[in-house]
Amino acid sequence: MKSKSTCPKCGSARIIQQVHVMDRSDSGTGSLSLRRGTRALGGWLKLPRSFPVDAWTCGACGYTELYVREPAQLLAADEEGIRSPAATAGAIGQPGPQAGDQARTSIVIALAAAMVLALGLLALVAMFLTR
Repeated sequence: MKSKSTCPKCGSARIIQQVHVMDRSDSGTGSLSLRRGTRALGGWLKLPRSFPVDAWTCGACGYTELYVREPAQLLAADEEGIRSPAATAGAIGQPGPQAGDQARTSIVIALAAAMVLALGLLALVAMFLTR
């Protein structure tokens, strides 16, 4: 990560580096991050890749800049997306399938649980009918 010595707005040398930036959502609080590309999680399930972001803030005027912690890895994920556009649809600022990946995963889990419950009920009914 590059080193910053003066504020680009006021010229102050009072720079607070690598401030952890938090993001809040319905599921709680987490680190602010960028998403690009996907990573495989066992066969067919793919999850979006996240790249944490830090802030650098001027202690004099409050001007803040955001920096991704791993720019080379973000660039590699972007280049991978250029080779495979379907894999990275839904990246920053672009609607696409990644936006619903978590919802689809939840639906698959809910359907699997419903199937297990239904099979259990069928087994109980079969057990009572064979008596």
